[in-house]
Amino acid sequence: MVKKSILLLSAVACLSSVANAQKCATDEMQREYIKLNPKVAQTQQALDLLWRGALSSNSMIYDKRFDSTYAAEIATKYYIPVVVHVVHDYNTSDYVSDADIRKMIADMNVKYNMANADLSNVIAPFKPYIGKANFEFRLAWKDPEGNPTNGITRHFSYLTYGGDDQAKLGQWAPDRYLNIWVENRIGRATAGGTILAYATLPSGAAQFPYSDGIISGAPFINQDNTIPHEAGHYFNLYHTWNSSQQQAGQACGDDEVDDTPPTKGHFSTCPLYDSSCAQGYQMTYTYDSNGTLAKAIVDYPDTTNVQNIMDYSSCTNMFTKQQVLRMRATLKSPTANRNNLITAANGAITGIMDANYNVAGQSTIPPTADFSIEKTVNGDRTVYMCADGATKFTFKNQSWNAPVTGVQWDISNGANPSNPTTATGNVQVTISNPGWVDVKLTATGAAGATDVTKKVYAADPNYKLNPNDGYIQDFAQNGDRDKWPIFNYYNNDNKWEVTDNTGYYDKSCIVYHGYDARTFPKNLINTPGGDVDDFFTPAFDLSSFPSGSTCNLSYVYAGVYRTFNPDLMKDTLEVSYSTDCGNKWVLMKRLTKGDMSTKGTLQTPFAPLWQGDWATQSIAIPDAAKSKDKVFFRFRYKPGVDATMFETGTGNNFYMDRITVTPFATGVNTILNGEKSIALAPNPTTGSSAVVIRGAQNTTAKIVVTDITGKMVYSTQAELKDKFSRVEIPSEAISVKGIYMVQVITGAQTQTEKLVVN
Repeated sequence: MVKKSILLLSAVACLSSVANAQKCATDEMQREYIKLNPKVAQTQQALDLLWRGALSSNSMIYDKRFDSTYAAEIATKYYIPVVVHVVHDYNTSDYVSDADIRKMIADMNVKYNMANADLSNVIAPFKPYIGKANFEFRLAWKDPEGNPTNGITRHFSYLTYGGDDQAKLGQWAPDRYLNIWVENRIGRATAGGTILAYATLPSGAAQFPYSDGIISGAPFINQDNTIPHEAGHYFNLYHTWNSSQQQAGQACGDDEVDDTPPTKGHFSTCPLYDSSCAQGYQMTYTYDSNGTLAKAIVDYPDTTNVQNIMDYSSCTNMFTKQQVLRMRATLKSPTANRNNLITAANGAITGIMDANYNVAGQSTIPPTADFSIEKTVNGDRTVYMCADGATKFTFKNQSWNAPVTGVQWDISNGANPSNPTTATGNVQVTISNPGWVDVKLTATGAAGATDVTKKVYAADPNYKLNPNDGYIQDFAQNGDRDKWPIFNYYNNDNKWEVTDNTGYYDKSCIVYHGYDARTFPKNLINTPGGDVDDFFTPAFDLSSFPSGSTCNLSYVYAGVYRTFNPDLMKDTLEVSYSTDCGNKWVLMKRLTKGDMSTKGTLQTPFAPLWQGDWATQSIAIPDAAKSKDKVFFRFRYKPGVDATMFETGTGNNFYMDRITVTPFATGVNTILNGEKSIALAPNPTTGSSAVVIRGAQNTTAKIVVTDITGKMVYSTQAELKDKFSRVEIPSEAISVKGIYMVQVITGAQTQTEKLVVN
């Protein structure tokens, strides 16, 4: 065995960065794809066998034959069309700029063409092995429909927060483009810490083409070779310690590439010489020499390639020659249609071989007009405020796709901007007229102009609901449901909607469409998990309710789940209030599990068929909201999902009706309606009860309670002053369990109700 002179293992470690201290999730994703479809493993094994066969040929030995074969192979440059999809929530951390994306592409081209200056730092044993892929990555100039593009798309989505495969929105044909997605953060967390990015190996992409590509956390696209590393996986490179099936630094392994010696891999640190897995490392090859079988022994470096881009160390800067040949072989393989990327026809279809191609982007496309509705200090978008001429909405120009030379804002409802309507940054406005507000932005560039319109809602500060008037919102067409605005922030299928097809008494109510109708392959993206949808109430005047008094927000609801597993029943309804015209919202109650279901489990879309499908809910209003003359309420729905089933929604449709604010017990809103003006609540009861009378103000009510034998046990009279009045029946009068009859006389009307005491 040929021995090499090995320097002492270097204890020197480079300064670790956030990126290098963490990891990529390509291995984990490959294992998940294999669980879903065993053909992934079979395809990968076949690819590795082909590569091993190639290594055994005489053209793959490090001698003159290898050098000449390698030189001949890389003489041809491969041009690869790229599209970058930015999945964002308009955060500064995820709304990456076009300039940052172009920098990412430029860095890929540097690393894949041996053009990085730090290659001079490669240690001597590996200098002969530095590989040049001779790839050129180019942002597409034509989209799948043949329209001009700059190769960048943007998608406003909650899935930016760790949606991962489900966040791979707007994929372009993966046999024509390398798709790269950028999201706020990768959501897959393991013991290894934060994950920076991951890619789909060709074997996984062959069975799951809808997931094919690279996805990265936005902060890491230009840090520490994150994207060049993931592109290596895309071209069928493993982590250098892959066969160990362990995390980096745990056990020795290899990567099916002989000129990257066995290694444990390295987190952050950079021991330039590490022979713990590679001491005396050599390989023997059998080949045909002029018809005669022969053997060749290749003595590779006796230290691991710590500086390899497929390691996690903090000094990665190179690929090896055999890695280059493996990547180029992948681009010639039909597996996952990688071979189509580099054809001349595809270069023409994607526009990257256009004679006038300019990496800075197209000059023939106008900007895409876009703006964000900015958030308040507690993290909610300011979409619902008062039309009081003082409260401010804030909008920010987020136009993209081409340089913007000018903008024009047009805002309805008597808007009063605090800065010019031609401002390219933030525009703050106050609204004078209540109702829906149309906000239109026109963005102009060298190639023309586009516009976009979005809506916010300016609540009427003078439209105040008095609970003492017996107000109940039943969403009838002839009511005031237009003053209860609904927001589907991300414009998807999971949303609140007023329906005239079902209801508690009539055919009207509000429903959250929570039934996840996605089927394969659509369920591979766009999970409802992480979505947020709201509807808002007008102002309620609670000035007559002092601190310590009873005041409830009540409603009836009907719902089911699609899962039998209680741990997956994660749909939640968050009810919040605001006393400052929507500037700040305070959580009042979070409801989930049993508070969301009245009929158990149903695998088909749910709709209530009769009153027995409904239940009542009452939420005590905190003292902080009492005594205020303008209290608004927000109902926020957050759907739950099953992570083991393509993030499929586990909830179903959820219905609400008969929403009211009242000093009375739960259930009053289920009894009083347009035809009935008297109710007993609670009923049944285990203590006292009360007669609730609506619409008999300025009269005297006489109440007589008799037991089952007809014996009177209680009577009283009360002056009714309000539209919604309450007269108590004390527990002492109905202390015996059983059935009582309650007679109520108001003016010329007499009504009798049955009261059950348990």
